Amino acid sequence: MVTGRTGERSETRKKTVGAGPGFGHTLGLLVLAISEWVRADLKDATSLASHSYLKNMIEFAGELSDTNWYKSAVDLYDKVSFGQPRAALWAAVFMALVVRLNRHGPEEAQQVLSWVTAAYCLLATVALMPYLAAPGGAIIVLLALSAGLVNVATR
Repeated sequence: MVTGRTGERSETRKKTVGAGPGFGHTLGLLVLAISEWVRADLKDATSLASHSYLKNMIEFAGELSDTNWYKSAVDLYDKVSFGQPRAALWAAVFMALVVRLNRHGPEEAQQVLSWVTAAYCLLATVALMPYLAAPGGAIIVLLALSAGLVNVATR
């Protein structure tokens, strides 16, 4: 909630839309955008050979699949997504943006939602790490755009 005439944020609101959850929300938005781009690109694919980014994704996934921590993260992601990881990621990112846009909502509930969605987005980013190899060097631009969108949505 905004307090006073100066537009200052309360301490609870600062924690709700601060850098901590903002980092998670940014990564969630980033991995959602990349995964949806890959999904749409492969849906229209006439030849998988024309998708050079797939090689990077497959190699990265292969490297990660040999590690116990990655297997554990993917298993946890599948469990907390209730078998619908794509829908759950969409919901988490959407809720995060709504919390950031709605500065007049109940502060405590929004703080919980903000941190829960940030944690879920971080878990999704770890579980979907191979997707981060798809854009190559453009990942920096996409990360900056995601951070900018999260920042613009913060009121």
